[in-house]
Amino acid sequence: MEKLNYISRQLSRAEHKKFEHYVISRIWNLINDLSIKFVTQQYVIRPNGRALTDMYFPQLGIHIEVDEVFHLNQIEQDKLRQLDIVNATNHSVFRIDTSRGIIETNNQIDNVIELIKKAKNNAVKFKNWDVEIEQNPETYINRGSINIQDDVAFKKSYLAANCFGHKYKGFQKGGTNHPFEPNTLIWFPKLYKNSEWNNSISDDEKIITELSEDANFVREHVDNNLQKVENFRIVFARVRSPLGDVMYRFKGKFELDKLATNYNAGLIWKKISDSVKTYK
Repeated sequence: MEKLNYISRQLSRAEHKKFEHYVISRIWNLINDLSIKFVTQQYVIRPNGRALTDMYFPQLGIHIEVDEVFHLNQIEQDKLRQLDIVNATNHSVFRIDTSRGIIETNNQIDNVIELIKKAKNNAVKFKNWDVEIEQNPETYINRGSINIQDDVAFKKSYLAANCFGHKYKGFQKGGTNHPFEPNTLIWFPKLYKNSEWNNSISDDEKIITELSEDANFVREHVDNNLQKVENFRIVFARVRSPLGDVMYRFKGKFELDKLATNYNAGLIWKKISDSVKTYK
């Protein structure tokens, strides 16, 4: 039921874009393979911002872009955008041009489906899509690490914390100390402005700015963190999933940049690793 819910809601995200919805639905229905996961409107970090690709197959590193008639007026922009995506991810991007009518569109879809099936058959270590495995800390403990390329996002913060040796049954705090690595907090921030914090992450996701909305607390918070000899955070940012649910997505390991941190800017965290070790 959980997989059916995921797929149905993914397909519904494009329902107001008639050509995109047609292409995505047809691709998924003709693939007819529940071992393959797909994501619609996948974020990709570009040198000067972010892009959304229409359909993404994370196990295969394949993105699908649906071009409607208006794309004929921005061919060079689309080429540049596609190059940015390839350079940033080392993934493949395939375009389907819907301006040529349904027969040609269906022919392009058939070609893409063959490429997807071939990519799965040729994959050295293809892992079947399993929602329960994705949400099980033991999966990442057994791997020995969590990497940014794994696109890890937990439904509950305590599941993320348990990847590092905790044994929580439930957890609602904004962070917890690492059981094995000193001066390290497993952190679950809202990286957007809210009633308590005005946090943000840079477009390349290498810098996190942490600033309290309570002016009386800013100085104390900055001073307390600057006093520590070492100060690290393993970040699982609180985000909305493609289904609209709250998720905690892995963003990497960060270290406090003491030179950039001050009372006006707040705490400045600089990414030092895309991968972190997990613990039993």
